[in-house]
Parts: sequence; structure tokens; C-alpha cells
Amino acid sequence: MTETKHKLLTIKRGILAIVIMYACQLLAGIAISYGFKIFSPTNEVPLEILGLASALLSGIMIITFFWLDMRRSGETFYPEIGFQPSKIKKSNGLLLVIVALVSTHFLAWIYRSVILPALGHEGIIGGGSKMFSFIQTNGGALEMSGFLLLALLVGPIMEEVVFRGYLQSSLAKKIPAWAAILITSIVFTVGHFPMILWPMYFLYSATWGWILLRTGSLKMAVLIHILSNLFYAIVGFAGWNILA
Repeated sequence: MTETKHKLLTIKRGILAIVIMYACQLLAGIAISYGFKIFSPTNEVPLEILGLASALLSGIMIITFFWLDMRRSGETFYPEIGFQPSKIKKSNGLLLVIVALVSTHFLAWIYRSVILPALGHEGIIGGGSKMFSFIQTNGGALEMSGFLLLALLVGPIMEEVVFRGYLQSSLAKKIPAWAAILITSIVFTVGHFPMILWPMYFLYSATWGWILLRTGSLKMAVLIHILSNLFYAIVGFAGWNILA
């Protein structure tokens, strides 16, 4: 029985999770694009709104798919991807999350606001921040609500389940944990743009992977991801020029 349980999450299944995620994103992008063309043929929809709608749809599709996959696999599968209580005290886990959050964002600020300007790359922001800025300027309550839903719930849950829950956890069964975090973080990073911000995205991913390793709980990885996005949402509303 124990042997069967440990065979549920394989590297093949972890890689397949990444493939399924990108396939859902592609299908959602196509569906949203054609949907707007059919139902609003005379109005040109901004790319940022198309991106928001397709990201929300694909995120919901991905979460639903993997929720069904976990249900099908049974409760013995949950601990394999980290759906379990933290193996360290909850108070220690929360403290770890806060310290990691502050540390990573301080290092990210140094990279984006000190190092990049010194190299002649001032004012560069990521895709999420560009979308937020556009919606804040040109969108309404519906668009902003959709963005916050994506940034603070759908996105973090989807990415942590796929990258940390499935991919990192499956790799860690066959290779050292640090190597699993490294590979997962590389895969995570190359899916984010612009490339010049890759060091920041890698830092975040490696930190979230370490949180999963240290606490044994995917919930803690989801929590720090949500808090990270929340920080940038607050920064955006405040108008501080430290968006990433």
C-alpha cells in the first residue's frame, strides 16, 4: 500500500502538469480572443484586457483540472504535493514566511531600483504590473476586480499547485531537494517577462520552493505567493515606483 502511494506522483506526472498548464493557457487565449471577436466585432479590445480575461479563464481551468486530478488520486496523494499541515509550528511557519517575504522583496528592490538603473535599464516593470497600470488608468471596477482575483487568488493557487506541488515535489523524489528547486525555478522563470527581470522571478520561485521544503506545506507556499502579489498591489495603488 505504501509503495503504491509513493508512485502516485512521478516526474512524468510533474512534467505533464506543466504541459497541461500551458495547454490550458493557449486554449483560453484562443477562446477569449474569438469570443470578443464574435460578441464585440466592432470594438477593439485592448491587449491588456484580453490578457486578463484569458489568464483568469485559464487559471480557473487549471485549478479545476488539478482539483479533479487530486480528487481522483485520493487523499493519500495530497501529502505528496504538500497539501498537509506545516511540519513546523504554525507560528514558526508564519514567521518564516514573513522573513522570507521581506528579504526577497528587499533584494528585488535592490535589483530593480539600484542595479538596473546603474546599468541603464531604469523604469522596467513586469507584465503583471503593466496590466495593473493599464487597468488602473483605463479600466473600471469590473476589470480591477478581475485583476485582483487573478493576482491574489487564482494565480498564486494555480502556479503553486503546478510548479511547487506537482513539478518540484515530483523532482524531489528522484534528485536532491536543492536541484528540484533549481529546475522548478528555471521553468517558472522562463514563463515570465521581460527577461531582464528573470533574476527577480527566479529569486521569488526559489524562495517559495524553499518554503515548501522547509514547512512541508503547499499552503505556506501559496500564502507567501499571495502576500507577495498583495505587496505589489498595494504598491500599485499607492503609486510607488517600485513595481515588479
